[in-house]
Amino acid sequence: MTDRAPHLLVLSGWAGVVETALSLGFDVSFIGNTADFAPRDMEVLDRCRFVAPIPAEQVVACLSAARRFDAAHRLDATVSFGEFGLESCAVIADALGIPGLPLESVAVTRYKDRMREILADHPELALGWARVAGAGDLEKFHARHGLPLIVKPVAGSGSVGVRQITTPDELRALLEDSAFWIKGPYIAEEFIEGDELFSVETVTLGGRHAVAGVSLCRLAAHPNPAITEVCVPPPAPHDRHVPALARTVVTFLDTIGHTWGLTHTELKIARDGRPVIIESQTRMGGYRLFKMVEHAGGVDEIATALRSLLPGGQDVTSPHLPPTHAIGMVVSLIPPAKRIRRTADPELLRAIDGVDDFEIDLRPGEVPLPVAANTKRPGLIWLHVPDEAAAEATKQEISRTYWVEFEDGDVWHPSF
Repeated sequence: MTDRAPHLLVLSGWAGVVETALSLGFDVSFIGNTADFAPRDMEVLDRCRFVAPIPAEQVVACLSAARRFDAAHRLDATVSFGEFGLESCAVIADALGIPGLPLESVAVTRYKDRMREILADHPELALGWARVAGAGDLEKFHARHGLPLIVKPVAGSGSVGVRQITTPDELRALLEDSAFWIKGPYIAEEFIEGDELFSVETVTLGGRHAVAGVSLCRLAAHPNPAITEVCVPPPAPHDRHVPALARTVVTFLDTIGHTWGLTHTELKIARDGRPVIIESQTRMGGYRLFKMVEHAGGVDEIATALRSLLPGGQDVTSPHLPPTHAIGMVVSLIPPAKRIRRTADPELLRAIDGVDDFEIDLRPGEVPLPVAANTKRPGLIWLHVPDEAAAEATKQEISRTYWVEFEDGDVWHPSF
């Protein structure tokens, strides 16, 4: 035995993960695209043993780099908490025989047809679905299941390429859209109606699943599937669904054989009251959900997962459905698609009680793009407040403080 620090490979994500790992005592190496890293992020990477600035989704290239790192200084574990490094992390862990994301559960959740195929054998988790390679397959699915339905890429993220079909006219338009079908493959699913989406964030250690937090996500009106607000925990009366949501996700994770790491699972409530799994990924949720979970219930998902990889980490545990003592929230700014003359200074938001942080990209002379997916937003504002009343007061103050004036003279204030 030696007293050397455990060597951890981090794939993709942001420098904050590396910084946390270094603070816990890991010797860290990094693989990922660093093109958009700020100078401070690069300073953090300077503290790494090895850095390979290649896209983390390039699985073969990442495995090759990991083998080089391992040959020079043995790797002890590998992690990825973001979208693009999941497959590379699982493949490297499997190839090198080191702790990391499980290959099978990553494969199942990355490819939606595989997930639906496995869940079809479990009635409590099943949803009507089919692979659809073209318009003819979709017509057959519609004949069996009717409307509404949803069509989505087999592999994708952020609601990109997702089409909700609720009317015969929308179905006809999709059947005739030859450009859409070229971009496949797709699956069709029964569509669970409603503008409320729940997400369940879990920490799995040694095959034991702990729900770290549950959120309520409000969706924009059809046909736009984008999320407009996320709240951890769900406010009343939606909090009544939390126990059933947690049970469903734990059953799901057992079914796909997930044994280690964070997961983010999205669900809707069907008309019969049953939670239905829409998507799941072996990573943390977007929109800084990990921070909202920490604000609400105190669980630091990233640090907990990393501690479990340290010597003696088999004794690390995570609380299941911890009591919440605050609210974490993010709200979206979705202004009209008109040319901007000027805006309020976003820095004014920092003076509002309850505003934790923001990202706003609304500039004079530009026209905000319509929000059609969850990958790009004109503005996001994070809140950390003690209760629902405080959240409403903060949102009202944001509406009064921030505005956008358009070249036609209209002035827009956000409403939530």
